[in-house]
Amino acid sequence: MTRTGFDFAALHAWSVDDPQAYWTELLRALKIHFDSPPQTILTAGPTWLPGASLNIAASCFEGREGTDTVLVRNRADGGLAYWSRDELKRRAARVAQGLVAQGVREGDAVAIDMPMTADSVAIYLGIVWVGGVVVSIADSFAVEEIRTRLTISQARLVFTQDHILRGDKVLPLYSRVCAASQVPCVVLAAANSLAVPLRQGDADFASFLAAGDSGLPAYSLGSAQRASNLLFSSGTTGSPKAIPWTQMTPIKAAADAWAHHDIQPGEVVVWPTNLGWMMGPWLIYASLLNGATIGLFEGSPLGAPFARFVEEAKVSMLGLVPSLVRAWRANGALEGCDWSRVRRFSSTGEASNPSDMA
Repeated sequence: MTRTGFDFAALHAWSVDDPQAYWTELLRALKIHFDSPPQTILTAGPTWLPGASLNIAASCFEGREGTDTVLVRNRADGGLAYWSRDELKRRAARVAQGLVAQGVREGDAVAIDMPMTADSVAIYLGIVWVGGVVVSIADSFAVEEIRTRLTISQARLVFTQDHILRGDKVLPLYSRVCAASQVPCVVLAAANSLAVPLRQGDADFASFLAAGDSGLPAYSLGSAQRASNLLFSSGTTGSPKAIPWTQMTPIKAAADAWAHHDIQPGEVVVWPTNLGWMMGPWLIYASLLNGATIGLFEGSPLGAPFARFVEEAKVSMLGLVPSLVRAWRANGALEGCDWSRVRRFSSTGEASNPSDMA
C-alpha cells in the first residue's frame, strides 16, 4: 500500500465504500501485531476487530528492525542523543518489570505527571505493556487539578519528576503531586540526581527499575476494546471528563498520521506537547507505528535552541500551536535556521489569526 501517486479522493471513497478491505490493508501497512487476528474488521454496534487479541505496545516493537532509530532528543551539552528501537524496548521492558514487582496488573491505573522526555515515552509503553491504563496528567497542572484526576482515575502509582527545567527556571513538580495525593510516587531527576527528599513509600526511578527482573516480560494481551489510556477534558466546563482510549485508538492515531500527515518510515516527527494531552500519546503511536522517529526537545520550545533542534534533528513533520508561531516571530528564534527539510506542518490546540497561520 504505497502512497506514491495517491488519489486521496479515491482513497477516501474506498475507506467509506469498503471499510473491510481498506482497514485490512491499513493494519498490514501499520504492521499491527496480533496474537490472535480479528474475525472481521467491524460489526454492528459498532465493534472494531472482534475476536482480536493484542497488546498495542507490542506493535511498536515486534516485527520491526531493532536497530532503527526511533527517538532523538537534545542533550544538555547541545548535541543530540539517539535511541534505537531495541534500546527503547529494553527501557520499556524494565519499566514493565518494575510495575510487575510493584504488583501492577491488567486494568490498574498508573499516572504519568512529568514532561515529555525519552523516559516518559518508555514509561508510557511499559504501562501499556503490562495491561495497565495510563492516566495522563499535564505537568503544568496545579495541585487541585492533579488531585481531581488522581481521584477520578483511582491511580495506584504516579510517575513524576522532582522539578521541571524551563530555561533558567526551576519549577516544582513532585511537591505538587505530594500535596495532591498520598498515592505512591516513582520520581525521576530533572538533572543528574534528585534535588528533593522523598516521602516514605516513594522511590527514585533507579530503585524502581532495580526492583524488577532483567528479562523481557510477556505482553499482557487483551481485546481491541481494552482501555490503554485515560485522558481528560480540560475542565473548563466543570469537572474534567474522563476520556478512555482503547487499544483501537492508537491504531486510529497512526492511521490518521499515515493518511493525513503522510508520515513515512525514517522521518523525524516533532510536536511540542505533553502526555497530559492527547497529542503526547498520538505522537508516540503516530511515529512508532509508521516506522518514524520521535523527536523530543526537552525544554521550552519558545526560543532559538528549539529552532536549532528542528534543523539538526532533520525534522520532516512539525506540529505546533499558533502561540508558538507568535513567540518565534516576536523573538526572531528562526533567524539563520534551515528548516528546508520540514515537509509538513500541522496545528492544534487553539484558533489562529491568518498571519500566524501563514
